[in-house]
Amino acid sequence: MSAPVAIVGAGPCGLAAAVALKKVGIASTLFDRSCLVSAIAGYPTYVTFFSTPEKLEIGGVRFKCAGEKPTRQEGLAYYRGVATKHGIYLRQYENVEGIERAGDGFIVHSTPTQGERRESRASAVIIATGYFAHPNLLGVPGENLPHVSHRFVEGHGAFQRDALVVGGGNSAVECALELARCGARVTLAHYETGFVSHVIKPWIRPEFDARVAAGEITTVWSARVSAIEPERVVLAAESGTMVVPAHHVYVMTGYTPTPGLLGTLSVPFDPDTGVPEHDPTTMETPVPGVFLCGVLTSGSRANGIFIENGRGHGEVIARALQVRWASEK
Repeated sequence: MSAPVAIVGAGPCGLAAAVALKKVGIASTLFDRSCLVSAIAGYPTYVTFFSTPEKLEIGGVRFKCAGEKPTRQEGLAYYRGVATKHGIYLRQYENVEGIERAGDGFIVHSTPTQGERRESRASAVIIATGYFAHPNLLGVPGENLPHVSHRFVEGHGAFQRDALVVGGGNSAVECALELARCGARVTLAHYETGFVSHVIKPWIRPEFDARVAAGEITTVWSARVSAIEPERVVLAAESGTMVVPAHHVYVMTGYTPTPGLLGTLSVPFDPDTGVPEHDPTTMETPVPGVFLCGVLTSGSRANGIFIENGRGHGEVIARALQVRWASEK
């Protein structure tokens, strides 16, 4: 096959797929609407990975870090190094808007942030886009106000200001902690009666509990957001309506899968789990030549696939294509 394989999504799993293909002599083009590993770039500035470095390694490149677990900055440097070492052809800041069948291959329609629309031939397509472009919305008035965000980068901007964090997972806890460290007046609201203990990273829970005990973080349980206003949020709690002051609102409620490019390619989804139909031994969907890679394979349960267990998808795909195209020669 003369045309390269098109990989859509330059996260760690998409990058690992490009490396795996190159190792078996298959060329690829790696597209991303943003930068390389943009989801990691969007992590809080001072966050530390959940995993140890060896579980994040791809392409046979050793991941060295100063501590037991790597930081966001170390992760960004590592994946830049992998792309450089393996000479991966990256087309960053180029949004893939559509993919269509063309003979025994595909045409990829994309538009760079600064440039005109392009058409690229591809012999096969790997979709590795993840979920982070589609946050779970609250669906309440005021959610689109400028002080409301579905991502958290750092807390400095909320110094000596009121900040409300909505959510009950790791992202919400880490957001609340960093805001407290930066001197914000923090409230965390969650619709459950408390945290699901096994969900929260064990090494961050003690600090969170200590800051709650010290009055640096206020928790409001069994409460849902009713409305967001310029300087306050209205909560519907078990005890009745509550009004919480909030100059900054961080809605850390996760992300949801959408059909996206897979939908335009007519890849079927399981209606109950949201998992796109695919063969786990090859990662190929029922649409010949269209493969899945990374978190998309977990459907609605987006926390089921991480870098650790998604980085190997590329090797599975590379073997499948290598065998297929060798038999066609």
